Amino acid sequence: MMTTFHWIHIIVGAWLAFANFMPILPSGLLLLNNTVIGIIVAIYNAYFLFAKNNTDIKSD
Repeated sequence: MMTTFHWIHIIVGAWLAFANFMPILPSGLLLLNNTVIGIIVAIYNAYFLFAKNNTDIKSD
């Protein structure tokens, strides 16, 4: 079952993949874009993993 958590990763991953190959942003902004999006994804994942303890596979 696809949750909002999965959809956000699909959308952000697609943006990170395609933004580098399309002439949407100048090269200086691409570095900033990738850095900021990467930090946001890392914080989002850390929140779900540590604060909410919400993972797909739980150990017994």
